[in-house]
Formats: sequence, C-alpha cells, structure tokens
Amino acid sequence: MSKVFKVCEEDEWESIKNEDFFLGSKTDRNDGFIHFSTSKQLEETLEKYFKSKSPLYLLEVKTDDLELVWEISRNNQLFPHLYSPLPLNMVSQVHRIFMDNEGKHIIPEQVLKN
Repeated sequence: MSKVFKVCEEDEWESIKNEDFFLGSKTDRNDGFIHFSTSKQLEETLEKYFKSKSPLYLLEVKTDDLELVWEISRNNQLFPHLYSPLPLNMVSQVHRIFMDNEGKHIIPEQVLKN
C-alpha cells in the first residue's frame, strides 16, 4: 500500500475531521488541487510552508484508490496532487507534529520509514 502525506494546521483539521471529504486548505483551493508530500519530501515541506507553526496534524493517506497526478514542483521533484476532494476514509492515520526546542518539526519515526 502506497502512502502520501498532507500537513494540516490544527484549526483546519478540527473543522474537517468529522466530515466525509476534505476539500483542501486555502492554498489547495486557490491552486485547484490538494498538495501532498512523500515521506522524503515532508521535512522540506514543513520548513518551507509551516515554519514556526505548531501543533500541526499530519494525515497519512492511502493512495490505492486515489487518482493522484505526479507533477514537477519544488526542486524539480515529482509531487503528488489530487484534483478532487479527498475522501477522509482514505486517511489511515493522523499524527500530531510538534516542534523541538530549536523550532524544528518532529516527524514521527514511523512516517519517515515509509
């Protein structure tokens, strides 16, 4: 089973966690697709777009039944994008992300192993 990851701010996750679908963050809706990262891209995504924001939620999303489009983005890397609402039943786990004393996000070990 393949997985991708979506970072959500706390208020965003709290507002959608009991819904059937996630339409994306404000940035996602402006761009016309939901932005995801692979486990290898997460650290840079957190640093670039969520610097000094905490706590955050990290949605671990099963990709088996999603029509992801892999497109070139930051650093010429392929990033997974979803051009439709995300069914929340595709979220297999939700992790909280906090910061250490130096202001760096702590990504759960099990996520980095994916």
